[in-house]
Amino acid sequence: MRGNKYSISRLKRLLAMLKENRYPNYPRFLAEMKRMDIAGAYSLSARTLQRDIAFLKSEYRAPIEYDYTQKGYYLTIPDWSIDIPLLEDNEMEAAVLGARLAENIMPAPVKQDVRRAVDSLLAINEKGMDERSALLSLIALGSHVSIKPEVFQPLFECWQAHQCAKITYHSVTGSPSTHLIEPHVLAFYEGNWYVKGRSLIRNGRKTPASKLHFYVFAMHRIAVAEKTAMTFVPDRKIVEAANRRELFDFPQIRDIRLRLGAESFKFIGEQFDIIDEGMDGAYHLVRIESAPLYRIVNYILIEGGDAKLLNHPEIQEEVIKRAQSCISVLEGK
Repeated sequence: MRGNKYSISRLKRLLAMLKENRYPNYPRFLAEMKRMDIAGAYSLSARTLQRDIAFLKSEYRAPIEYDYTQKGYYLTIPDWSIDIPLLEDNEMEAAVLGARLAENIMPAPVKQDVRRAVDSLLAINEKGMDERSALLSLIALGSHVSIKPEVFQPLFECWQAHQCAKITYHSVTGSPSTHLIEPHVLAFYEGNWYVKGRSLIRNGRKTPASKLHFYVFAMHRIAVAEKTAMTFVPDRKIVEAANRRELFDFPQIRDIRLRLGAESFKFIGEQFDIIDEGMDGAYHLVRIESAPLYRIVNYILIEGGDAKLLNHPEIQEEVIKRAQSCISVLEGK
């Protein structure tokens, strides 16, 4: 592949997005390259992307076309590939680290597939991991509950192939129901795996078009999962929302301002993306651009008076209401 190291890296990322059916266009590709740039100063012109596409098509006869529905490029032959240089040291290390994390997070048998793929890369690559690397100390705690391999595997394959799946689901109340679902999103969220999609048929009855809403199913509550031949088109808005951590339809609160004591300030960064706005005497002032209502309420209650809300009186009222309910229960009223 011609070009300098940086352009090769850019083409690799473009090819990866094409292979992953992410329909790269200029805004999506620029956002992806910025995400990969630690310094956060990456720049790219629309003309550069067009030149990269043209280069791949002319030099390697890449079967790339533009999909006007998805508003992005795609491979007309999904299994098309080209010879690229073997992974560089840092890329090989990243692949092995990713496999290690997958072993902790992904349910069987997918985690074994990831591990075997990286083993194959290690077998053909000239260099392996640095001898000082201690992979056993790289830990990602997986799901709080076990997931049956015979449930995860067919759902994973249906999600990959955009195929519908039949599931038997046990709700929190224990009532079982059967569904024909479109698995638009698989998500590992706050320690558990979920599938988000539309239920086309529930308990043998077709869902009316007016009620085709998106639902989130906890993976560990699915007793049976079977693949079907039916296909669907992924809803890109739902996928993008899930990537913003908006998996559930919880009310989102914008521009949240808090005054925190020293102890609360130590741990808030583990719960939210915050903007530190300085000090108010001995207190820290922080701002959260967006968060679900329930998480903010729970956080303030847990901090036991060390976290004070500076705006959103409606949230203050909810916190007071919850606190009073707790007091009444504890006092036996």
